[in-house]
Amino acid sequence: MSAQKKDVMEPQMVRMSAELIARIDEARRQAPDLPSRPEMIRRMLAEWLDQHE
Repeated sequence: MSAQKKDVMEPQMVRMSAELIARIDEARRQAPDLPSRPEMIRRMLAEWLDQHE
């Protein structure tokens, strides 16, 4: 094994309502780099977790 461990990303399946998906997509469109839907969800979740530590 190498001395540095790479970030391991695991897929997660989450069911969401069409309304929630639409809200996520709207937030994506407002981002300057138009992230993918999974990337936007990661960003939103990371931001929420940072605010609630």
